[in-house]
Amino acid sequence: MTHGSHYLGKLYNDLIANSPQTISMDIPSDMGKGRIAQTQIKHGIIFSDWQMCYQSDMNVQGTVSKDYMQIIFCLNDGISWGIMDEKRSITIQKNESCIYAGHGGTEYACYKKDSNFSFKSIKIPIAYFSQLLTDYFDGQEATAYEKKLLDGISKVPVTPIMEQILAETSQFTQYRGGLGYLYLDGKLLELLSIYLGEVLELDILMGKNVSMSRTERTAIMEAKRIIDSQLAFAPSCEELSHLVHLSTTKLTRGFSSFYGMPIHQYIIEQRLTQAAQLLLEGDRNVSEIAAIVGYGKPSNLAAAFKKRYGVAPKNYRESRFDTHKK
Repeated sequence: MTHGSHYLGKLYNDLIANSPQTISMDIPSDMGKGRIAQTQIKHGIIFSDWQMCYQSDMNVQGTVSKDYMQIIFCLNDGISWGIMDEKRSITIQKNESCIYAGHGGTEYACYKKDSNFSFKSIKIPIAYFSQLLTDYFDGQEATAYEKKLLDGISKVPVTPIMEQILAETSQFTQYRGGLGYLYLDGKLLELLSIYLGEVLELDILMGKNVSMSRTERTAIMEAKRIIDSQLAFAPSCEELSHLVHLSTTKLTRGFSSFYGMPIHQYIIEQRLTQAAQLLLEGDRNVSEIAAIVGYGKPSNLAAAFKKRYGVAPKNYRESRFDTHKK
């Protein structure tokens, strides 16, 4: 019995030691408040979480390694930073992100006093990033992706699903040993699949099949971003047309070409997808979820949900668990 307890205790300690480890540092109280945390996983990938609010303007600078792709997500106050050697700057605002290859030069930034900065970033070794492109795309596609991503800076809106995945990365602590690494690997690939689609659908994926100007394409992507960011109160086609400065006809036709369905259908699909996720979480009733996703009446949600998933919302969670048991 003692030997068994010793074995289990050693196994548990080994699992903890071999799990992804997070290093964190609090902002010194005489400078401000916040915390910076980093978690390194397999293949040399680094997840970082930056929460900062300084008491005075804070000027920082540092060298950016040429060995990494960097993705930065701005979740609160925006920031600009400059690249000394190239004499240019990058700016991202709240709910924007950017992706670019490290240039080996020096970057500098000023964090303004009393601003609430919230960033999440991912550094991916370029060698591994290139290998992912090779593994998942054919030669021509991989070449196009590399040209787009390795030779410039792309800015992408932070969509609700991106925020959700970023938030879920912190849940790796629920897993021990290699499972923690596997969980974070899965989240990284999930996020990249969505992110690369947002980066490239204008310049590569859609450019071959849809004949329209870049301005029109940008407007259509902006319309999708607006819908995703306020799904429960999604604007009408006419309102979207005004917001993105594109005629209703061009917007509706272009949206269908881009995303394979009309705007109205896209909104319904996204609302039902969100409703399904909320039902699985099990913390809210159907009436609450209907209000959250934009249905004025729970009965309307129930009818649309059953048509989409083949089961009433109140039975969805149970039906999913029954399916997994089988």
